[in-house]
Order: sequence, then C-alpha cells, then structure tokens
Amino acid sequence: MPNNGLSFILLAGFILGAVFLLQWIWRRPLPKAAALDEIPERGDSVVTAKSLMTPEEATLFNLIKFVAQDHLLALVKLPILQVVSVADQDEEARRTLMRTIQPVRLDVVLVHPGTLQATTVVKFQKNGQEVQRQEKRDRVIDTVLKAAGINVIVLHLTQTYSVEQVTTLLGLAEEG
Repeated sequence: MPNNGLSFILLAGFILGAVFLLQWIWRRPLPKAAALDEIPERGDSVVTAKSLMTPEEATLFNLIKFVAQDHLLALVKLPILQVVSVADQDEEARRTLMRTIQPVRLDVVLVHPGTLQATTVVKFQKNGQEVQRQEKRDRVIDTVLKAAGINVIVLHLTQTYSVEQVTTLLGLAEEG
C-alpha cells in the first residue's frame, strides 16, 4: 500500500513536470528565421490598405498642417509610446500606466523640427457617447502628456475652424 502512494506521487510529479516543460516550450518565441518559414506563400488572407482618418479628421489635419508647416512637423496617428517614455521606481505602477496608455494613438502630433520632440498634441473631439466612455483614460493621457511638457489642444470634428483660429489655438500667431 505505501508503495502505491509513492508511485502515485511520482506519477503526478512526472505529469506536472511534463506539462510545465511543454508550456515553456510553447511559450518561447520562435527564432526569426523559423517565424518567416511559417508564413504561407499562398493563402486565403486578403490584405488591403485602410484609411488612417475619417474625412472630417483629414480636413482638420490638412488645416493644422497648413498652419504649422513653417514651424513644426505634423504627424498623424502616432502611438503615444512613440511620444513619451515612462519611468517609475514602482514597477507595478509603471506597468499599470503602460497598460492604460499603450493602445492609445494620438490624432495629430506637432514636432519641433530641431529637437524632434513633440510640442503639441491635437485631439479630435468626437460625439458625446464616445467621449463619456473614454473620459477616465483621456484624463490619464492628458496628465501624462502635460507631465512630459506637451500641450494638449482639442478640436471638435463638427466645428468649422478658420486658419486664424487654428493658428491662435496652436500658439503660432505672430505677435506684432
């Protein structure tokens, strides 16, 4: 009888070890050469280009680009992590913040051509329902951008702006 109990424990240990080993093997990233070999040459996949912006966003982007072209570089739909870096002594707090902001794409980023650092982010304000759902995350994003010294400007997609209005909002109006 005692021999049976020991055999059962050894069998259970062997099975658990095998499971952990298989899990470790499956989770390892494939070498780049092996990953490329797995891409089928022919398949049923259809790859198409998709629009970066809606027509309303494109109209505002073109206006922003026109106003800023002599002063700043205008980039569209950048991931926020291309614009800011986050460091924190509390690694768990940093991970939590990173999980919150990682999927965010900024509508328009204005970059200083000399330093190549973002100076201003323009957010396009959408309809009221979308605003309410993302209000908390937007506050976090605004806080992160402001902590990095980046101005945040909100433009409403349903509003029409003049060149002078956008110039003033972006702080590019010449004093004189």
